[in-house]
Amino acid sequence: MKRVLHWLGLALAIAAGIYFLRHAAAAFGDVRTAELSPMRLFGAFAVMLPAYLVAVPLAAMSWRRLLRAMDVAFSRAWSYAIVAFTQFGKYLPGNVAHHVGRVVVARPVGGDLTRLSLSLVYENLLTALAAAHLTAILMVMRPVPALEQWLPTAWRPWLLTAATLGAAAGFLLLRHLVAWVLRLRRSPADSTGALVTPGPRVLLTCYGIAVASFLVVGLGFTAMAPLVSPGAGFPYLELSGAFAAAWVIGLLVPGAPAGLGIREGVLLALLGDVMPSADAVVMIALLRAATTVGDLVHFVAGGALLRRLRGRLPPSRCHGLEAGG
Repeated sequence: MKRVLHWLGLALAIAAGIYFLRHAAAAFGDVRTAELSPMRLFGAFAVMLPAYLVAVPLAAMSWRRLLRAMDVAFSRAWSYAIVAFTQFGKYLPGNVAHHVGRVVVARPVGGDLTRLSLSLVYENLLTALAAAHLTAILMVMRPVPALEQWLPTAWRPWLLTAATLGAAAGFLLLRHLVAWVLRLRRSPADSTGALVTPGPRVLLTCYGIAVASFLVVGLGFTAMAPLVSPGAGFPYLELSGAFAAAWVIGLLVPGAPAGLGIREGVLLALLGDVMPSADAVVMIALLRAATTVGDLVHFVAGGALLRRLRGRLPPSRCHGLEAGG
């Protein structure tokens, strides 16, 4: 079943990528070369990159809080180094290597497999909730012709309400669901019997961090707009919601490395009525370039920091880290 889902997700990613590339090829015929000079493109990239660079430290902050709530104490330096170093694994096929890598690198430093894996479940669910909430706000704020057939405008306030109630229910029920699953799976010799799960305050804080991350990236995305598409305006919340929608759909489709193809197709559909199609294509391409370069920057910085931190570990733990990472 997992193999079927993997290939299905890969097929969807390829289809979405073809959709994007076909529209990109058609749109570039209408690109105004005077407005897309190398200087203008570099300026758009330069304002997007710093915004995305903030996202990884925010993810590390959220992960550290979740781990602390489960009695796993990582320093800020260790949390950032592990997240930054393993983040680039999402570009490998399957879109799960960065999660596996984070657990493998973190285990010799502290924490057991159960807590480390559970922290990733919490992190992804909370981030997906934040993205879904911003997406719902986008749907309510403006018409989306591409979605009108499936989601009429009159229904969209109900979507926002449902997303809000869903997030609240998630905060209340998630930790109890996890505790129930652990009780079902626990054996008499299980060492996780006293596992503590994050409380509502920690979950709400991490949810807020996820929302802040999307809004910061959305700020960079919005700042690109006047450079790529003069006169398009600054629909900040709309562009933030579009990025969040593309992110969460790319997350939910298995097999697409870093949501490649899926996110571009979704963004093109959502931005088609905000700016000219050619400008939207350029915006999306610059966004992908900035996020890829940003992940590479964090990979290099995280690797360098890991080497420094590893030198302070006892020899036994240092050997384990070398074997894992």
